Amino acid sequence: MNELNYASLEASKKLHDAGIILETDAVWEGKEGQTRLNLKANCPDGFPAPSMAEVWRELTEGIMVNGSWAPLFVNKIGCGASVGYRIEHHIIIHFSNENPTDALIDLLIFVRK
Repeated sequence: MNELNYASLEASKKLHDAGIILETDAVWEGKEGQTRLNLKANCPDGFPAPSMAEVWRELTEGIMVNGSWAPLFVNKIGCGASVGYRIEHHIIIHFSNENPTDALIDLLIFVRK
């Protein structure tokens, strides 16, 4: 299992704190400093850890900015990703992270607020 396909513990906590709960089978469970990612977990005390695809489905394909359509973009940067919305070559919103799922989560939280 590649943990980069799932939200990190920090990003999972950010989602939780933002009040965004995505349905997923993966959960970060355990006590602080001893957490582990568990698939197919039934852990009510854990933090849901959505996959990249689960976060992707929640994002809109674009947003309106001052009457202009800004489509979603995703760029691969090394092993990570840069995501956001842009109008032509002008980036409107942008997040990047080594973990592509975490970058998508940062963007989702921004868009939902």
